[in-house]
Amino acid sequence: MHDALKHTNNIHVLFVVNPKSGKANSELLSEYIADYSKIYRYVWQVYYTTGKDDSSNIRQKIKHYKPEIVIAAGGDGTINNVARLLLKTEIKLGIIPMGSANGFAYNLRIPANIDQAIKIIFTSIANPVDVIKINDKYYSLHLSDIGINARTVKRFEQEKSKGLIGYGTQLFKELFSGKTHFKYNLSIGQFSKKSKAEIIVIANAKAFGTGAQINPEGNINDGKFEVVVIKPYPWWIGFMLLFSFFTGKLHQMRHVRVYKASKAKIKLSKPQVFQIDGEILDDVKYLNVEIIKRGIKVIF
Repeated sequence: MHDALKHTNNIHVLFVVNPKSGKANSELLSEYIADYSKIYRYVWQVYYTTGKDDSSNIRQKIKHYKPEIVIAAGGDGTINNVARLLLKTEIKLGIIPMGSANGFAYNLRIPANIDQAIKIIFTSIANPVDVIKINDKYYSLHLSDIGINARTVKRFEQEKSKGLIGYGTQLFKELFSGKTHFKYNLSIGQFSKKSKAEIIVIANAKAFGTGAQINPEGNINDGKFEVVVIKPYPWWIGFMLLFSFFTGKLHQMRHVRVYKASKAKIKLSKPQVFQIDGEILDDVKYLNVEIIKRGIKVIF
């Protein structure tokens, strides 16, 4: 067990719970919170997100309650919102995956089981994790992208689809909706590249929550991120790309380029749908990307 937890009684823990997450079971979670407080000797408060002024309200909770650990129970959006508030602090982030895909938790091998996830939080150590800052106002913990996946996620949300089958259905629609590639200009230091892409991924981790490995050699605390570019390809190559996603060999494919960086700029020929950690944002035409080394402490 982590020393800070083993020798300290009554540590202060703040649970941030999204009751609307895909797999949320607030009643069961409440039982676990109470039961485990007796075992691990913590005192706690719970904040339930509403979608209105959550960041401000959580910030005030942290300021007045002064927790040693903030536990985000929800999907990637909830975890991202909490993590931003803990940047460059000594407060540890715990995760209980309760969303539809849970991409960040998947990359950290945190199980989508309330009991097991809570045990990990109170028996494991806090590790420094890099955070990607985009356009000086957005933060990404694992994967952001422009192109096919972002548009698929947007369709997924608009049509209120659910689960992997829902995602697959929307991906199929996107792939057969006509021209999908776009022009871009990538700058990393003195290096510059102009070309076309089907998708550009800004990756701090290896995989999407589905298990598809877009960045097989990624490392969440190496002080770098990867820009993964999938170039336009013949339709029949799509089957090989799909296979490589789940075998960890995407970076070896002829139509894929991977660029490692600590800072990068991406200019697009026209605005594109953009998603960060599974959340759709406004369309973008320009991205200024940089790494925040060891930005947060995550327990896993």
